[in-house]
Amino acid sequence: MEVAFILKKLVLGMTLAAPIGPVSVEMIKRGLSHGFLAAFSVRLGGALGNSLCLLAAYYGLSFLMSYPSLFNGLGIVGALLLIYTGYKSLKKTSDDLNFDETTNMTNGLQWGLYLAIANPFAFIFWTGIFATTLDSTKAVDHHIFFENLLIIAGVLIWGAGLSTVLGFGHRFLNKKVIVRLSQLASLFMLYFGLKYLWVICNRLSVTF
Repeated sequence: MEVAFILKKLVLGMTLAAPIGPVSVEMIKRGLSHGFLAAFSVRLGGALGNSLCLLAAYYGLSFLMSYPSLFNGLGIVGALLLIYTGYKSLKKTSDDLNFDETTNMTNGLQWGLYLAIANPFAFIFWTGIFATTLDSTKAVDHHIFFENLLIIAGVLIWGAGLSTVLGFGHRFLNKKVIVRLSQLASLFMLYFGLKYLWVICNRLSVTF
């Protein structure tokens, strides 16, 4: 496995994790109050939920590979979801973030898992992301599944970094900094979405 390929997957994972969503908000609330472990446990639970969605996507795509039009259509959906999510995150301002609510200190791992899989679009999102990174001419095997787990590793790397900042340097972390980091990640997300959309459109043009 080439270093560039590994880095691309890790960067994609960090890009998906960085924009402010339900898991990140919960991490920040818990981390500011209770430190690194409280924040990272939420991200770990979220990554576990993401892995379950990725596993379901793996079995779903194994079936869809026999139908190239459906497979490529799903890849387009995944690319468009990346573009849409990046665009929405790019528009967020500090006024959209609320970290002042009382934090319910239930098990962070369980709460992160719930937040990751409670979204009804989670399976569609991860299936789309998985589909955008595949070649429709190749079979979906366990090697491809484990390769895409690098995306989850990127999610965890970002989570560990954010949790460390929350635990040891939270006095320097304010809403403005969080929004700027989120917007930077959103630009990367737009880049990946446009890139994958271009690749799939080229794939379709070759097919036709």
